Amino acid sequence: MRVSVHASIRSAIERSAAVVLGVLVAVAIGNTLGLNTLTVGLLTSGSLAFALLVLRLPRPAATQIPVSALVVMAALAAGEQSYAWERAFDTVLGAAVGVVVSLALPASRRDDARGAMRQLGTVISAELDAMGEGLGATWSTSQTAEWRHTARLTRQRLVEQMTEAVGNGREAAQWNIRDRAHAAELGRYEDVMPRLERTAIGVWAIARGLEDHARLTGGEHRPMEAMAALLVSLGDLVRVFTEEVLGDHPDGGVPRAVQEVNARRAPCARAAHRQTLEGPPQEADGAGGVGPEWMSYSALLVQVDRIVDDLRAPLPT
Repeated sequence: MRVSVHASIRSAIERSAAVVLGVLVAVAIGNTLGLNTLTVGLLTSGSLAFALLVLRLPRPAATQIPVSALVVMAALAAGEQSYAWERAFDTVLGAAVGVVVSLALPASRRDDARGAMRQLGTVISAELDAMGEGLGATWSTSQTAEWRHTARLTRQRLVEQMTEAVGNGREAAQWNIRDRAHAAELGRYEDVMPRLERTAIGVWAIARGLEDHARLTGGEHRPMEAMAALLVSLGDLVRVFTEEVLGDHPDGGVPRAVQEVNARRAPCARAAHRQTLEGPPQEADGAGGVGPEWMSYSALLVQVDRIVDDLRAPLPT
């Protein structure tokens, strides 16, 4: 059995076919080859390579071919002639029972999808809030290393959890009587999932850029109030976007959050542009950092723009 009915049916077919194929291989060569180190090695590697490279079976199903072949050959060598077909019958029967149970008592993907998406949006927003709060005072490589580490874990683990929970929402709903009424909602999560994944990657890129720049400035950096406010507003945008996708926030919140991000971005962009044209001044640029350092923050603004462009697009209906 698998989480979704569709996955249970696919797994049942793949595993049953692999076991039956392994039994046929064992029956075909069981009386001609004896079990020894050489035959076991050749049979195991050859059947596994055939299943993975030729039949393109997933690894859990592919391993059933060499396992079934070896077990059946051992049984035949011990004189248990009927074991081969008993193993095939038991496998098919167990797969059929799993499919029937999945069809009769399916697990709903909707709750898992909502929970995983809400968790990802909440964590990304918290990461941006933490970076914004940190930039508001003197910040160092110890802080940026923690930001980058947290963002990397989010990009890897939480995105993977969300991808697994959402899956192919529309397709899964067709096989699930509990989720059939929520097919449109699951389809919306499926469409939005790549946008949140790219947002997580963008936040990790921002954290990595801050860490690289902190190292270049000797391990500590002066407060950057303008950039801090920008990251906090970006975190609010991610939070509103996620809540609006899940239906927990009234429509129209995303455009207002985008306006706030653009307002916070303006002083950062002006400072970076001014320093690009005028070169390094002797005083702070008034936007929260030292003039020449703002040129290297253009990459951070690019990442912010990419996230905003992804989240400001209309939500799927």
